[in-house]
Amino acid sequence: MCALMLVACSGNASNKEKAEESRGVNAEGMILEDNEKEEVIEEALPFSGDEVREHVVLDYGNRTVRSDADESISMKHLMKNKQKCFIIMSKKDFYLYVYEPQGNDTVLIARYDCAFSLKKGNKQKRGDMKTPHCTMKNPFSISQIVNASEWKHDFGDGRGSIKSYGDYFLRLVTPGHSGIGIHGSTNNRESVPGRASEGCIRLKDEDISDLRKNYAFVGMKVIIKSEETDDLPFEIHAMKKQNIERKRHFDPKKTLSNEQIQKAEAETGRTKGKKLRAEEISNIEENDNSLDYAASDGANSKNMTLEEREKYLKDRN
Repeated sequence: MCALMLVACSGNASNKEKAEESRGVNAEGMILEDNEKEEVIEEALPFSGDEVREHVVLDYGNRTVRSDADESISMKHLMKNKQKCFIIMSKKDFYLYVYEPQGNDTVLIARYDCAFSLKKGNKQKRGDMKTPHCTMKNPFSISQIVNASEWKHDFGDGRGSIKSYGDYFLRLVTPGHSGIGIHGSTNNRESVPGRASEGCIRLKDEDISDLRKNYAFVGMKVIIKSEETDDLPFEIHAMKKQNIERKRHFDPKKTLSNEQIQKAEAETGRTKGKKLRAEEISNIEENDNSLDYAASDGANSKNMTLEEREKYLKDRN
């Protein structure tokens, strides 16, 4: 698969030779143990500027997080052995990467914007609106690839049961949790990249199709990094060596917490029915905790338009 550690590309010729000899994977792409390789620091990539940020957006009356979209990258011509490819996802930077170990190196093959769960943190139970994460040593994997082109879901936002998954659903083995997968964003394209799902990972529809057709396979290893985890050393090396530029690379100390997301001044996003005034939106938000608007992993939720929610709150009070 790939490495937890990587040697640097600086220093004298001897160090450079060692760097080329040790990328933390063996010929079969398996992770080398710490005592099988030397540990040298790879300088981290710079964080993106303040002009690229997380936006709190009201999407059908619910708080979501969006960020600046980036260009998708798919370089199938670089792939040598599909069965060695693996996926890394960054819950901090909203990217899904496909890598392949090649010899003693690791090559970036593809990159897509993605959206994760509405709330930050590791998934603990059904309905907590969180995406599970894992480590390199204990990765998830793809257990099933399903045609989801006709699948529908009711998000409880007033739109009813609508197509939501793109053409494919890549079901993941996530011990302790079920129903988690990678899929498209039909009728929710605006949410990618960002935080808006009930636990799954959303890609743009064309990207889930590209991932499925060119790279994904049953048994493929999938690593979802926590929000606090930055680029791994082999990722830094691959991006530097291949001159890969990206729009988003957030300082984890500056990203929004769940509490900040709830308190931040929200931008107006998509609405159902009449366009609510700012004070009406604020009124709904203050009482949001009294309504079970969404449940995780496909569970049904209250099916209210914004007008119905407003009426519900007024009647309740």
